Amino acid sequence: MEATPEPEAPPPPTTTTIPSAAPPPAPPSPSEPESAPLSQDSIPAQQEPTPPPTPQLRPTPTTSARLAKLRNLAISSTLTTARSTDSTLSHLARLLSTPAGTDAFLCTLGYTLTLLHPALSHLLDLRLRALATKIATKADGVLLPGETLITTFEAPTSTKLLASGAAGSKALAGVISDYRIFVRLWGLLGIYSWGKGVWNAGLPEGAGGKERVLRAVAWGQVVSCAAYQVLENGAYLASKGVLVTQGWLGEAGKRREARWWVWSSRFWAAHVALEGVRLAVLYRKQKGEKEEVETGSKEDRAWWRDAVSNAAYAPLTIHWSTEAGVVSEPLVGLLGTVAGGVGLLERWRETA
Repeated sequence: MEATPEPEAPPPPTTTTIPSAAPPPAPPSPSEPESAPLSQDSIPAQQEPTPPPTPQLRPTPTTSARLAKLRNLAISSTLTTARSTDSTLSHLARLLSTPAGTDAFLCTLGYTLTLLHPALSHLLDLRLRALATKIATKADGVLLPGETLITTFEAPTSTKLLASGAAGSKALAGVISDYRIFVRLWGLLGIYSWGKGVWNAGLPEGAGGKERVLRAVAWGQVVSCAAYQVLENGAYLASKGVLVTQGWLGEAGKRREARWWVWSSRFWAAHVALEGVRLAVLYRKQKGEKEEVETGSKEDRAWWRDAVSNAAYAPLTIHWSTEAGVVSEPLVGLLGTVAGGVGLLERWRETA
């Protein structure tokens, strides 16, 4: 029940009167219920809206604090880069301190440059064509029919860099290939040790057919690698003018040198084919004997490494077994990079 506001008191009269005694209050009518007095608690209080929280303002860093933070960040980044560089260079030094690591590194680098050379040459050819077209378009409006324009101009810097990169990559790849062939001149000593190990190993007692096949494959690889090395050494020394006997001079000597290069590659191809047989026998041997080879183990990694490397080398041996070749230069670079990269990763892991 709402409280009825009391009427305002009339303004006081201008004359002073003495009030009489107030009459007694009239008793409440029985028909009208007596209203309960309203307490202060019974009136609902109006809730005032809660003010939004005052955002805490972050103190603005001073210029000196910012410079100190940047200095610490720069020092931390420099130290991290220095540690990483030191670790990489130390690892590379350990890799190159071993003959196998050096050969794997140079093999990968040489074939990568062989892959890079045709790509740079193609870009250079496109750049020169675009430059020639631009000049011809400008000269077309001033030349009369039948006239020819011959001009000399300096190539842009980017074109010069492309030309230098294409020529340099091919030259460096040739140097690397020449060095790798040179250090294989005494490879017959390693092949002798390999054959001696195969001889001393012998067949285990009760060896089955697979073991006999693996031993025959090993002897075939020893013989093919020995023939390959002899022929490559002769062709290489003849190309450097070391062999000066009658059979290596003149046009007949050049033809003989070319034949030795080709036949050395054919014996290398025979080794690659025998390696494929060895890998297949090992795979069937593991499956037949139900040997559980854990994925990622040393044996599993070795099998996959040899399989990938052998698959990449197979087209290259066929390519060099013919005088004209059957594989393009970019594909030679790609396959050689894969074959060398697989070996490089393993050597890198071994020298960690």
